[in-house]
Amino acid sequence: MMKKLLSLVCMLAVFCLLSGAAEATRELPPLPPLRVAQFPLQMQGRMQPAPHVQDKLERLIDRSLHIPFNDSLQVLSFIPEGECFAAWDKVCAAGGDKVRIKDLMRPLAQELKADLVVMPVLAGYEQYQSMSWHHWGRYILHSYASVRIVGYDRVADEVFSKTVSRRYDDEISLQGDVDNLAYEAMDGALRQARIHDRVWEWKARKYGTGSAPSGSHS
Repeated sequence: MMKKLLSLVCMLAVFCLLSGAAEATRELPPLPPLRVAQFPLQMQGRMQPAPHVQDKLERLIDRSLHIPFNDSLQVLSFIPEGECFAAWDKVCAAGGDKVRIKDLMRPLAQELKADLVVMPVLAGYEQYQSMSWHHWGRYILHSYASVRIVGYDRVADEVFSKTVSRRYDDEISLQGDVDNLAYEAMDGALRQARIHDRVWEWKARKYGTGSAPSGSHS
C-alpha cells in the first residue's frame, strides 16, 4: 500500500512539474522582429561602377538579408532609409572628422534602436590597361576591387568590419573584369561578416527552426 501511495505521489509531482513548465512556456511573449538598419552601398574609391553593376551589388546585399515569407513571419523589420541617414548624420557630427566608421556602429545602433546595422562600403574599384613588352607586346589588364561590410549585432554585442579584396594583373580576360572582382569581393565580405547567418539565427530563436541553408549568398 505504501509503495502504491509513494508511486502516486511521484506521478503527481512529475505532472505538476510538467504542467508548470508548459504554463511558463505559454506565458513567454513571442520574440519581436529583428530591427535592421540596412544602408545602401557607400562609395569610397576614385572610380565608381556603372548603375547596373551597383544594382547587382545591392541585390547581393538584399539577398544576404532575405528571409522567405518575411511579411508573414515578421522575422525582420527594416528601419526606413531616411531614419538611418538622419541617425548617421547625428552620430557623425558627434564623433568628429577623424573617427572610424567602425567606431560609429554602436552609437548608431543605439540611436536607431537597431538590433542589426549593415553598412556596405565599396572601398576600391579601378581598372586600366598597360602594354607589357615582357608579354610580347600584349596589353595587360589591371583590376582591383575591395568591399568592406561594417556593422553591429546587438544580440551578440559585436561590432564587426570585414574586408575582402580582389586583384587581377594579367592578359585581358573576362575573369579579370573589375565588375566581376567587385561581385566576388562583395560575396566574400558578406560571408565573412555572417550577415545571412545572423538573421537566420534570429529566425531560429523566434520559431525554433534550423540554421541558414548553405550557399545562400551566392
